[in-house]
Amino acid sequence: MLSHLSQKASKRLREAGLATRTLTLTIRYAGFDTHTRSKTLGEPTRLDSDIFAVFQELFRTHRDKKRKVRLLGVSLSGLTHGSEQLNLLDADHRAKLEKLTRAADRLRDRFGFGKVQFGGSLRHDESGQDRDDS
Repeated sequence: MLSHLSQKASKRLREAGLATRTLTLTIRYAGFDTHTRSKTLGEPTRLDSDIFAVFQELFRTHRDKKRKVRLLGVSLSGLTHGSEQLNLLDADHRAKLEKLTRAADRLRDRFGFGKVQFGGSLRHDESGQDRDDS
């Protein structure tokens, strides 16, 4: 679910021609107790992989494993119009990721968001097989 939410927020960000620096994760537990955690990046990003990695880190760090999660939410803020990216990868690898992201966005526009997902968003049925819920 976190991967799906990250990809959806990232696509909307790119469609608006924006990049983000602050990512916020909301976790609501059974009983409606809600916790919100944020992380501000040194450089803006618009790549799914960067954004998902931050949300994964926030979730792993702040989730109370003893409680059932009722709701997950993500939000992006600290928006800029620049195309700056985190310098975590070499320029060639980053260019390939950006090209992949643009291709995925074009496919999502043509066939629907639910038809093109990164592996982390796939759900498994009881037999362990990937399935598409759309």
